[in-house]
Order: sequence, then C-alpha cells, then structure tokens
Amino acid sequence: MITVHMIGNAHLDPVWLWRWQAGVGEAIATCRSAADRIDEYGDFIFTRSDMWVYEQIEKLDPSLFDRIRQHVRSGRWQIVGGWYIQPDCNLPTAESFRKHISLGKAYFKDKFGVDVTVGYNVDSFGHNAMIPSFLQNAGYDSYVMMRPMAHEKELPSALFRWRSPDNTEVIVWRIPRAYTTGQEDLTEHIKASLDLADPEIGHVMCFYGVGDHGGGPTKRQIEWIIKNQNSIPNARLIFSHPRAFFDAIKPFADKLPIVDEELQYHSIGCYTVVHEVKKQMRRAEHGLISAKTVVDKFPNDAPKNANQQIDEAWKKTLFNQFHDIYAGTSLASAYDDARDQLGSAKDTADVIINDTIFRRLNRLPDDRFQRIYVFNPSDRDFNGYVQHDPWLNWGTFNGYLVDEKGDKVLCQRIQHESVTRNKQRIIWKAEIPAKCEKIYQLYTDKEMPNIESDLKYDGNNISNSFWQVICADNGSHLIQIQSDNSLLFKPEGIEIISQNDHSDTWSHSIKSFNESITGKFCVKRVVIEETGPIQASIRIDARYEESQLSIWAKLYSNDPRLELKIWVSWNQHLQILKLNMPFLSKIIGRLDGIPGGFVPRPQNGQEFPIIDWTLLNLEDKKSIGIVCPDCFGLDGIDNTLRFTLLRSPAYAWHDPRKLEDRNFYRWTDQGEHEFRFILTDNATPELLQNLAISEHRPPICYDWTKGMVS
Repeated sequence: MITVHMIGNAHLDPVWLWRWQAGVGEAIATCRSAADRIDEYGDFIFTRSDMWVYEQIEKLDPSLFDRIRQHVRSGRWQIVGGWYIQPDCNLPTAESFRKHISLGKAYFKDKFGVDVTVGYNVDSFGHNAMIPSFLQNAGYDSYVMMRPMAHEKELPSALFRWRSPDNTEVIVWRIPRAYTTGQEDLTEHIKASLDLADPEIGHVMCFYGVGDHGGGPTKRQIEWIIKNQNSIPNARLIFSHPRAFFDAIKPFADKLPIVDEELQYHSIGCYTVVHEVKKQMRRAEHGLISAKTVVDKFPNDAPKNANQQIDEAWKKTLFNQFHDIYAGTSLASAYDDARDQLGSAKDTADVIINDTIFRRLNRLPDDRFQRIYVFNPSDRDFNGYVQHDPWLNWGTFNGYLVDEKGDKVLCQRIQHESVTRNKQRIIWKAEIPAKCEKIYQLYTDKEMPNIESDLKYDGNNISNSFWQVICADNGSHLIQIQSDNSLLFKPEGIEIISQNDHSDTWSHSIKSFNESITGKFCVKRVVIEETGPIQASIRIDARYEESQLSIWAKLYSNDPRLELKIWVSWNQHLQILKLNMPFLSKIIGRLDGIPGGFVPRPQNGQEFPIIDWTLLNLEDKKSIGIVCPDCFGLDGIDNTLRFTLLRSPAYAWHDPRKLEDRNFYRWTDQGEHEFRFILTDNATPELLQNLAISEHRPPICYDWTKGMVS
C-alpha cells in the first residue's frame, strides 16, 4: 500500500505577466481562500512558503494574519521554504541565499514559533550545486523542487539525497507533472506520483491546487480527495504536508540514491536575458554587503538604525530575485519596478556608507596636506589598482602620493569620465587588508620619480612582460593576445559575433544557442589611449549593422592581469551576442564559478549559468582564468569559450505563442551595456574569487582637506 501525501498548495507568482501590485492582491485572496477551506474541512491541510507573502498579509489584512497564526498552531497550515521568496536558484550570490534563509527563518520563528526545515523552490529554473550546503548549514534536512523535469534531466529517482561539493546533503523530492492543477478529478495527477513510488518506502507526494496567479485548492478538489481516499488500487490518499512526508521516509534515507551534481537544465535563456536588471542586482547585493561591513567596522559612526535599513533594503533586493523577475521573463513594465526597487536598495547602501565614513573622517586628526582616504569594504585583501578624482580646484594633479609610512606611492594621470576635466583622474597600485583603511597624502607640484615600467607601445599594440595585445585596423580581427611569445588564440582572435536566436524569452526546449551566425563586429578604428608607466590602454571601435561597440584592453606594469572592458549599444532583435575566445591550445578542463563555490563543466556546447569567473586548464600547461563579473552565461565547444552577453527576444514571450509581424513588441536588452573581463595565467579558484570581489566591492575613496592651510 502506497501512502499518497496530498499537498494542498497555491503557486504564487507575485510578478510575472502582472506587476507586483496585482501580486499582493493575489497573495491575500489566495491565503484567505485557504483559511476558509481549513475552516470548512476538518482534515484539509494547506502548505505555504515565502516570507514576503506573510508580510503583505500582516501589514494589509491583520485579521487574516491572526487566522493563519491560529491555523499554524493547529498544524493545519504548514509553513515550508522559510526563504523571503522563491528565487532564481542560479544567479544570486551566496550571500543572497544566506540572507533569504536568515531573514525568513527569523521571521517565521518570531511570528509563528516555527523553525522551518523543508526547503521549497518548486518553480525555479534549475538549482545550483551549493544549495544543499546553504540548506544544511541553516538547519534544513529536505528540499522540494520540480525543474528540471524528467524530460530535461534524468535522475535515479524522484526521491534522492542531493550532495554539494562540500559533502553536505539534503533529501529531495522532485515533483512529477506539475505543482498545481485546476482539475477536479485528480486521478491522473496522482498516478503520475504513484508511477514513481518505491514499494519498500511506500510514500509519495502529490501537489494540487490552482496556481501561478494564486487560487489554491478548490472545494471540489478537496471533496474529491475525501470521496476517493481509498478508491485507487494499492494507494491511500491523506491530507498532508512536506514535513510529514519527509519524516515518514527518514528510516529509508540511507537507501536513497545520491546525486552529487547541479540540478540543471531548464530555460537556458534565463541566465542572460534582461542583462541590465541582472547587473543592477549585483550592484545592490554587493552594495549592501559593503554597507554592512562599514557599519560593523565603525559602529559608533553608523546611523542608529543602519542594520534595520540594510535589512529592509535586502528585502527589496531579495524580492527581485524572484525567479520570474531575475530570470528576465516578466512584463517589460515590471522591470521599471525592479529598477526602482534595486536602485532604492543600492541608494540605501550608498547613503549608509557615506554617512558612516564621513563621521569616521571627522575623527581624523588635522593634516596640512590634502588626503585621500581609502577603505576596503571586502572581507578579502585588496591587491590591485585604485582610481580617484582628487578635487584640486579645477587644476591638474602633478606629483605623487605618500602613504602612512611616509613612502612615496607612484601614480599616473588618466582620462577623466567627463570631457571637461580631461586627464584629472589618478590611478595607483594599492594593497589594503580586508576591512581596513589607508590614508594617502597628496604631494602636489612635485616631480614624480621615474618609474621602472615594462609597458611598451608599438603602433596598434601594447605589451608588458606577461602579455602582448595585438589589434588590427584592417578588420582581420578585434584583439589577438600573445603570451610567452606565442599566440593564445587562433588567427581570428577574440571575436564578438551575433547569431540568430528565435527561441522565446526562456529559450524553452533548447540546450545551446547554435543557430546561424548573422555577422560579427568589425574594426573601424584603433586608438592608444593611455601610455603611462602604470597603465597602458588601447581602444578598438567596431560596428555591426545598427549596433556599435568599443573594447578597451588594459595592461599594468609588471602585472599578470589583462583587463578587457566592453561598451556596446545593441539594437538587434531575435539575435544573441556572444564573445568568442578560440584558444589555440586544447581545453582539457574547465571550472565555472557558482554561488559559494565552483563545479567542473564540459566543453559540449551546452549553455551554463556562471557566477563571476571560469578557469581553463590548457594542454600547453597554462591555467587561464577569466573573471567576468557582468556576464551570467556561457558555453564552450572544442577549444572555444563563448560568453553570452545579450539576448533580444520579445519580453514575456512564452512558447507556443508565435510573434506576428502586425503586432508591436518590446525587445529585451536594447541600448547601452557594459562588461568587464580580466584574464590571468597561473590562475586558481581563490585568485579568481579575489579578483571578482575586488571588482564588485572596490575600495571606497574620499577626498579629505580638514586641517589644510588655505
């Protein structure tokens, strides 16, 4: 006899084909309906996740909130998930996953006295390999998911032990068929679960209830279950919840198969579409992490309610990690809201940082020299280049810096962001321990000592002891790179190409982007911009149809890093933009960054999500690391690595709907975008993680003139 745990639920998309205001209404209406069903049917149990939903009810319908608390105490309203929302499970940082859990678990413990131990992301579009670690380290032992489904990824069982690279694990149930259904007769839905039953274990789950825009279990569904509890041969239906199911199968845990890989792949287009919001998300995440670091470092200088402000800003950030927002699959108008909310979160972080550090600066002793105050807001040591625009009353800085030990720190003037101020920005090499500050004095109108530099400039090329960047103004290639006197790439060099992409917004039912190439960006001009002793920079301007692009390649004196910065104005429809790196040497292994870790990936053409970096082991013994903080998807085939920069389907376009010529559509990823890449040899995962964090959380600089004699 198989016990079928009937899980009454309602999947709520607070944003998708509607904006968040409609999501609030659907959440409250659905939960009111579920509370009514509990009152009407003595055995019915309702399962609900997501702190955000409960917050809306607590704020806007306190009487319903009180009813839910009573039902939770009775055991007939079950809280699962314990996260702020059901997020995209590929792209958030590790810190975001931990924040989902810490905020959610604290809320449910405070408001309901419940310690949530069942993870629950039933509609997320794939699940990164570190999720078992995030869960187990927060006290979870189990997880419910659905995507990828059976036709997308073969698993040994619907019930299995999922193990992270750090050997932590949770027990997982993959929902068959669907997490909701609007049908009254649940026979086929139940049979889909029974088909997966292990007779020795004797338990399965079956999810029912109207969903997506809310709804929940209907009266007819509940009555059908009551009427048919013993009607299906060799099965017994019970009203239940995920915690009861996982408790029932615990005695069999050791016998369950182990899956020790990421749970992919569903909807590969979601990794990269609506790039602007993905990039804004990263700015908000790291801004809030930096703000918390500053507050913890200088608690007496921070605003009194700084931690509360940071948590509230985190809520706006986490809300926009909801899988249909962060994945890029919602209405175009929904992204106006996302930009506003993420901008608000980042602004909160910036104001807290500014106010706290400014108070800290006020406590510094006076100094007759103008100073530059620099703070490293990262939990990792900074070893890189700091840029700052010291204000010198419209003058140009000629001189050098002096550090706290009295040692000269050599710097270089580089182009300012504005046309008006010309070369009034300065750059210098700095080493700043994690969460520490440095103060530099400006010695103006002083002759800067000669700098021994290995930077060279020759026509359209720049080089140092590690790299030579070769640019061609005849259109033969964008950039070729030489290392150890040998070419790194095939003759075509780095290319930025456009391919046809007729998949929908999600890219349903495909594993890779392999439609025909429509063209590539061709060189129009090459300009050497910086020729100083610390940094050399060359710019390549290129064009493809109605789209424009500029690439800057930057080298530093006696430094193994090579930086690429890309600006693109993209004006294509139903195309995808790829940055191709065709290596000469065979790629024999690849590690990709994921939230909180890394995993090996094959060079088989499959599109993968990526967090911050990839590391290639080449047959010629090179270990080439590539940091890519603004890129979220890539594929590799043979010896070529292809970063996905932009995609341009219509917004919120879901198969099988077809686009019609007569209709107006808004297209994703139009307009200006920027990307950063750093290449380095002899790379390790730790080095690449440090470089990525230095890009996300660079040192914070302030001018300070208190004490100067006018």
